[in-house]
Amino acid sequence: MNQSGLPGGYADFKTSVREAIDRELARELDGCLPGAVVAAARYVTIGGGHRWRGLVAIAAGRIFHEDAMAINLPGSCAVELVHAASMVLDDLPSMDDADTRRGKACVHQVFPAWVVDMVPAFLVNLAYTISLRNPLASPERRISAAIDFGNAGLAMAAGQALDLSNVAGAPLWDEARLRECYELKSAALYGAAARAGAVLCGACPDSASRIGRAGHWLGMAYQFLDDVADVEGSSRETGKSTGRDAGKTTAVTLLGAEGARRRGREYQDRALAELEPFGSPADLLREIVRHASWAVE
Repeated sequence: MNQSGLPGGYADFKTSVREAIDRELARELDGCLPGAVVAAARYVTIGGGHRWRGLVAIAAGRIFHEDAMAINLPGSCAVELVHAASMVLDDLPSMDDADTRRGKACVHQVFPAWVVDMVPAFLVNLAYTISLRNPLASPERRISAAIDFGNAGLAMAAGQALDLSNVAGAPLWDEARLRECYELKSAALYGAAARAGAVLCGACPDSASRIGRAGHWLGMAYQFLDDVADVEGSSRETGKSTGRDAGKTTAVTLLGAEGARRRGREYQDRALAELEPFGSPADLLREIVRHASWAVE
């Protein structure tokens, strides 16, 4: 046994959380009225994916409570549902026009348009339902976590709108503009997952804010490395369409692949610095930060 409380440490933690999230999401969807929208929701949420945001929520909670897996599983499912809703929208022909996500055809290529139009709203409402009825956290902490997720959703919408202005032929952005977009579109949800995970498990406001900042910098690291993946990775390695950023300003166009990779590592270092005061209870979250990568694990 080690500091994670699991025989195999980080590897077992990662596997157990991913399996638990899939089981719980399947159980929740089984409890919904059946139909095409639920079938599409199941298609985009069950199986595949890193579950990084769900992992972050539970690892953040483990800093403050040894039963974080149980306490934070509803919140972890909620943040994964919000992420799934954003992926459905990102992949639409009107946005990124992607073909593949999580190693299979994007949902808009499989289901009728009216179903796809309804899925994001369904996923977000299910996320709030699961998170707010969590019986293992106080009402005050549930509400705080739900507000975090709501604020992240608002930021993601603003970030996606900004990203859609970043098209071939438009003036190139500087790094400050790119960072603003990525903080809204990607880092906000990572930060919310970390902060909510800490809050649900009893963190004080100051500690929760620090954990949230660690999640934010982790999200920035993933986004910069994701830009590297778009030019260096294959669909098999990433589980999604690559080469979609051609003509856009990205971390790679501004800094080069190695520069973008280096900046991603700098963001990882910032996340690790935020975790320094928490000692060994933060080791699982540190491992997630250190494993920031675009390759499928």
